[in-house]
Amino acid sequence: GGAAYFLARALVIVPMLRRPAVPDGEEALVLAAAVSVLLSSAASWTIYVFVPARMAAALTILLCAYLFAGTGGGAAGVLCGAALEIVCRTPGLTCCFALGGLLGGTCGRRGRWLTALCMAVTAGLYPLLAQTNTSVAVFAETCLACAVFCAVPHSFLQSLRRRIGLSVGENAAAAALRSRLHTASRTVSDIAPRLAAQQVRQGIVPGTKRMTQRVQTLACGDCTQYAQCWGPDETRTRSALADGFLLLHRREYLSPESLPAPLDTRCVRRNMLVAACVQAYEETAQAVRTADPFAVASDLLEDAAGQCGELCSVLPRESAAAQQVFRAGGVAVHSVSCTVQRGRKQLTARSEPFAETVSKRALTDALSRACGCAFSLPAVTASGGLFTWRFVQTVQFRLRTGTAQSAADGRICGDYFLTFARDGRQTLILCDGMGVGAPAAADAQAAAEIFASLLQADVGADCAFRTLNGALLLREDVESVATLDVVSVDLYTGEATFSKAGAAASYVLHKGKTDRVEAPCMPAGILPDAALAHVTRTLHRGDVFVLVSDGACALRDDHILAALASFQGGSAQKLAEDILERSRKAHGRTRADDSTVLAVVVE
Repeated sequence: GGAAYFLARALVIVPMLRRPAVPDGEEALVLAAAVSVLLSSAASWTIYVFVPARMAAALTILLCAYLFAGTGGGAAGVLCGAALEIVCRTPGLTCCFALGGLLGGTCGRRGRWLTALCMAVTAGLYPLLAQTNTSVAVFAETCLACAVFCAVPHSFLQSLRRRIGLSVGENAAAAALRSRLHTASRTVSDIAPRLAAQQVRQGIVPGTKRMTQRVQTLACGDCTQYAQCWGPDETRTRSALADGFLLLHRREYLSPESLPAPLDTRCVRRNMLVAACVQAYEETAQAVRTADPFAVASDLLEDAAGQCGELCSVLPRESAAAQQVFRAGGVAVHSVSCTVQRGRKQLTARSEPFAETVSKRALTDALSRACGCAFSLPAVTASGGLFTWRFVQTVQFRLRTGTAQSAADGRICGDYFLTFARDGRQTLILCDGMGVGAPAAADAQAAAEIFASLLQADVGADCAFRTLNGALLLREDVESVATLDVVSVDLYTGEATFSKAGAAASYVLHKGKTDRVEAPCMPAGILPDAALAHVTRTLHRGDVFVLVSDGACALRDDHILAALASFQGGSAQKLAEDILERSRKAHGRTRADDSTVLAVVVE
């Protein structure tokens, strides 16, 4: 019965997990209930007095307590504990798990170690009260689950927290806004599928008119029976094709024997007609997905929900240390606040009037050591008899770039590149349009500028690419295909994210060793579900990375590796020109594509 319930609820759970949006409260409760019932159905597996299902239940409660705070851990404890208490006939298990989950979730925002400790201590009280072999087994199983929970990588748990919309330090208002945006995104994305499902229930497949015209062109244009089928009996033919498309949609196949009347007996090209129906159905299904008017709005809402987690968090330890530095420097402060947002620290303080002998440079250096980052000199403003100090973290890296291009036709290069800096990140974009010359250059420039404008509007890279891909697919006059090669470098930490869509490999030179960065994926403008592929690297001073278009590497990249191996520092521009010249010699007259080399030296 438990397994049957779990499989029944999987009809709700599986689509929920496949969606990009996060589960809401009701779906999370359904998921927890299904997991608890599944555990109860597996409770008959025992090892002496130990029940692996109880350990799995304790691990589930720990995850819920850490991810969903106190109420989530308590709810999971009640569900799992009640299910296993009934099946295993273990009195008090529900209370033990519920209390452990509630305490662990309440302390979960202070760290997972405290979550595990609360769960283990609560389970340790259980054998003291019950004094049975089963209670001791429950304690041992819970301790083992806590060990497994603590062994899970912290980065994985943090990514899960961001995935469900609960980042550390997030207040209730921000969490509520995030949840509402996720719900709105999910609702908007469901509009088109619901409308399509409603049409199917009425016996009409979306796009039937277009598919009928396509079949008429593919299979019936030169048929000897064309006048009979598309003359006086056109209405019956269209109705039969509509029934055939409905059958194809529901059963996912169509055969000559299953053609609706009168096509099953009158049509002299039944095999060709079936092939044309399948082709028209596939083409129209892809066009319907591409032309979904609600997809972009749903992506933007989801992206906005993701950015709600990037809130400004207060660092109490750094704030207290900075307050002591101010007082030691002879500045009487009323309040000091050190905050972090998107990995950038900022220090704000309000003080009484201070003596002119106070050295801002010495104070800045001391505050930088206390807060663990390098601050720039403060901006000090006076208001209402008090002074406000604002220290902003300075960037640690600078990028020197060099570019070299060569046109296949000798006139206009079909590649386009640009770079911009925003909020401590520098982004470089290299776009290669389909073909060569002016048409390819126009497509590449349009794609790169649209993508860059979305990034500058604080739209996430994945959402920006989906928007660009949808825009290219909507062009009916001409096919627009473009590859994207994007590098976003955090100038504070040196973390670089290489994002590719059909682009050639990139190269990173670190301490004389070259690392090839590859991410095979489809360009923009071909498939509706195309997505960026991301690779992360950490850069250091003196490192070099190179972006190239297909024309500069083609089927071999020995010349690029040789150029990087011989690079001893210096001008990034000379490195780019050297790679392009080596590419010309390597490919000779066989080079028939535009070539672009973008070389960057990290300082």
